[in-house]
Amino acid sequence: MQVERMLTVKYAALQGAYWFLAAVGLAFVTPLLEGKGYSGLEIGYLNGVKYLSVIIFQVWLAAFSDRHAKTIPLQWIMLLLGGLGIFAAGLLWWIGRNFWVAVVIFILYGMAVNCLSAIVDSLSVQYMNHGRCMNYTVSRAVGSASWAVACVLLGVFSDYFGVNQILLVQIAATVFFMVIVLLMDPVDFSCDTKTDGNAQNANRSNRENDTVHSSLYILRNFPKYVLFLLGCMFVFMGYNLNATYMIDIIHHAGGNHTAFGIGEFVLAASEVPFALVFVYVRRKIAVDRMMVVCALFCTLRAAATTFAPSVTLIILSQGFEILGLSIFYAASVYFVMENLPDSDVIKGVSFINVASVGIGQMIGSVLCGIIKSTFGLWNLLYISIAVSFVGVLIMIGMVKAPIHRKQNEICMNDSYTVLQEK
Repeated sequence: MQVERMLTVKYAALQGAYWFLAAVGLAFVTPLLEGKGYSGLEIGYLNGVKYLSVIIFQVWLAAFSDRHAKTIPLQWIMLLLGGLGIFAAGLLWWIGRNFWVAVVIFILYGMAVNCLSAIVDSLSVQYMNHGRCMNYTVSRAVGSASWAVACVLLGVFSDYFGVNQILLVQIAATVFFMVIVLLMDPVDFSCDTKTDGNAQNANRSNRENDTVHSSLYILRNFPKYVLFLLGCMFVFMGYNLNATYMIDIIHHAGGNHTAFGIGEFVLAASEVPFALVFVYVRRKIAVDRMMVVCALFCTLRAAATTFAPSVTLIILSQGFEILGLSIFYAASVYFVMENLPDSDVIKGVSFINVASVGIGQMIGSVLCGIIKSTFGLWNLLYISIAVSFVGVLIMIGMVKAPIHRKQNEICMNDSYTVLQEK
């Protein structure tokens, strides 16, 4: 089936707009809070609260979205979360150093900015599972490129106008994002033809694919997926421990906000090449094996950042992202499509966000504030390497795990059905 170019262009614009607005709330949150006078421990707690809200709200939102997929479009949810994000950004821009008000703001940030990522990705899965042919990886590459450009611009903007003013940029970017949401095509649920099917999904029974399962059912019956979630948790925990105080690493080496922005640019730009060749790589290497490479290169990036002796080498160390989270961002949607029933895709994508951005980064945020305040920045970075390596080991175990606990029974039933049809 031929790729629908206009749909891909629209979805690429959606990804680009989202990752531009997210650059403020994700990449620049530490410089932003340090500029308001918050301590390292307070920053850790605020980030922890934000990611806790992701865990709670994303689980509920995923179940709600799957259950009401045909009646409440994901575009409506995006508009609601976008409006909530504008309110949170405006309030954070207005207040000074007020910890308890900041706690409320960061709860809203988690519910809006962080949870939007999974909803944007889920929309692509809905398109592909219901007869639309689009290029997700190229669209996601546009998101990475947008993040890269945003980080450079925001770094320079912060040095000239003050870091607090970047919140106004986020508000403007969110408005642009909401305009693109209004232009997105509706999903036609009357068409159930998957455009990116594979043998594993084809072998599942129609009943399995059509039933919306509970969260507990998925966690009990899909061991490969569960191990993937656990691996993601450790990979992102290690990433958070290493990257939260990147601005302090840059400052220690003699850099400024502009250098920090360039480092984030290199990090994000390194994600683009793999996204462009993912379709070809997928024909040669299974998605689950790619995730092992992802975890390994995340560990190498953490080690290179820790031991880099200069600003230049710290910036260049971010290039390990070329086979790090670049693989995660390009392939995680396809991992869900290959390992979960069609009816649970929103839940599946959202749970990845919960495990990585929610649980992993929440634990990382709380620990990094405590560890930095108690043992110092460099011990924090050493620990980040060890935590990332645990993620590598779990991903290796995930490759060998079965997709479904009753996989053999399902395959036997499908074979029996095929024989009957013959």
